[in-house]
Amino acid sequence: MESKSHLRGAQLFELGRFKEAIPVLNQAISESVYNYASKYYLALCFFNIDAYDKSSKIIDELLQESPNEGNLFFIKAQIASRLDKTSEALNLINQSIALDPYQADYFAFKGALLMANKKFEPALDFVNQGLQLDPKNAACLNLRARLLTKLNRKEEAQETVEHILYDNAEDDYAHANVGWVALENGNTKKALHHFKQALQLNPNMQYAREGMTTALKSKNFLYKWYLKYAFWMSNQSSRNQWIFIIGLYIAYRIGIVVLQASDLTFLVIPLVIVYLLFVLGGWIMEPLSNTILLADSYGKYLLQDRQKYSGYAFGGLALAGILAVGAYFTFGNELYMLWGLTFFCALLPLPGSFLREQKRTRLIGLFYGIAMICVGFFGVFFTNDIMLNGAIVLGMMVVYTWISGFIS
Repeated sequence: MESKSHLRGAQLFELGRFKEAIPVLNQAISESVYNYASKYYLALCFFNIDAYDKSSKIIDELLQESPNEGNLFFIKAQIASRLDKTSEALNLINQSIALDPYQADYFAFKGALLMANKKFEPALDFVNQGLQLDPKNAACLNLRARLLTKLNRKEEAQETVEHILYDNAEDDYAHANVGWVALENGNTKKALHHFKQALQLNPNMQYAREGMTTALKSKNFLYKWYLKYAFWMSNQSSRNQWIFIIGLYIAYRIGIVVLQASDLTFLVIPLVIVYLLFVLGGWIMEPLSNTILLADSYGKYLLQDRQKYSGYAFGGLALAGILAVGAYFTFGNELYMLWGLTFFCALLPLPGSFLREQKRTRLIGLFYGIAMICVGFFGVFFTNDIMLNGAIVLGMMVVYTWISGFIS
């Protein structure tokens, strides 16, 4: 007979009150050392509060008692995935499937791991196997819709989406997932509708909030095309991404040479601008979209504090740059052009620094941007060569594009 402590702990777990369940479950374990169910719930509680070391330790103890339980390997696989140990997670979920090949959730999880590695076809195969076991499995259906979208099988994806909502009309995750599928297919209106539904069902759902923010940003013409490009790039393998980037650079260099050798030199500057938009889009689009969203009467409430700071920084620097360049053309003083160049160059490190997750990289970007502005403003006290100051600022911007990948 299960103890009262175990029943209370399990009840708290089902209610999502994980921290409150932990001492109650520990009490149940102290009453009976070989209490498998209480230990299992305790491991899940620690997993849900991100205490992975404690959860893993309990799972290892349980595996010594019951080495053939697929669900124990499933939890270990999820822990490995949360810790970005994808290969280990794949090995563990394979053990889960080998021990218990009738759990659709195991196939959905393996499909998700393969999708993260951009192995979309094999991932779809596993998800379909999961649906053969349980045609109503929500994890498999949601994942199938996203995989079919990435494989550009839009009609099948749409059918799956309708299937999801038919069975889960009140499921917040289903609505959020359908919203992301619609967004990736370029249907902003539909995406907004489903993100709204998801947030009405669960106002604290971060997955839906991010989707709503992205969908509102995509109303902007520039960001909409950048999002299409970002989705397209994210669906490519790492090898294909590098081939595209290198190919783009070669095409750009050939284009410059051809235009300079012909009478079409007036097209060189537009070509450089288009190329820079591709190359620098990853740095400027998010802060730019945050600036635009700050002006939206509803969208600004979806932005987090760091996104707002990023938007204010981008808007302030862009406005200062435009005013400085305008002053140069008005008064003819080259110092204004140097300041304009400085403000525009600082758009790369400074606004984006607020969006960095790690404090160390955030501070590096912030101080690097401030250093660029200091060089642009105070460099004239060390040399009268304004061109040299401008070249140093421009060089600092180029160097930042190289080092930003290493500090992230």
